[in-house]
Amino acid sequence: MDKRHQEYIDYYKSRMLKYKDNPMYGNSYQTEKNLYDAISTASSLDEFGKILNENNLAVRNAIALSIDKETARKIHFEEIKEFIRAKAPIRILEIIDSVKTDTELIQKSNEIESAVSIEISVDLFTDIFYSDFDMLENIEVWETAEVPEEWRKDLAGWINDTQKEGKESWEKDVLPNARNWNPDWTFNFDLIFEERHRRKIPVSNEIVKKRIEQFKKYRGL
Repeated sequence: MDKRHQEYIDYYKSRMLKYKDNPMYGNSYQTEKNLYDAISTASSLDEFGKILNENNLAVRNAIALSIDKETARKIHFEEIKEFIRAKAPIRILEIIDSVKTDTELIQKSNEIESAVSIEISVDLFTDIFYSDFDMLENIEVWETAEVPEEWRKDLAGWINDTQKEGKESWEKDVLPNARNWNPDWTFNFDLIFEERHRRKIPVSNEIVKKRIEQFKKYRGL
């Protein structure tokens, strides 16, 4: 056995051992083992190449790795209730049995990831609500501040100007941007209470509900 052949054996052995005893990568371990067995029993690299092509070992390995990876992503996203992000691994797993080549696998996976990334971007527009909290709190302070009567007019002016800016920003910036991704987009207040968004807002439901009404007024909704 020449030196180069032995180096390939060592290489495929290290790849196989990378996944050994890892419950998340059972499919990958088996296909890596198939590759290792092929290279270690072949009489030459040329013979290994023939075994590789005849048994489609490289493509089977790529598919196995994708199955393991996407299964792990699916489980993770579902556990943390990221149901939009979970769509990508779910859809990839649905089509993976029909894939014939590694090129086709990459192409279809990229197409799915691209489509889901748009859904993720649209979903993340819900974060606008929490990002407005500082402004909503400022307005609340101005509305409830105990100040000399002569200052009331100034406070009222600040409130009016701020709410005017909020409405203009919504119409000129937020809506056009969101509708570049989804032409039918409108703000869905129910999404605030879905866990992927709610866990990012560290206040009680009572405060959230109050802020929703303030948000509607600030943004002219």
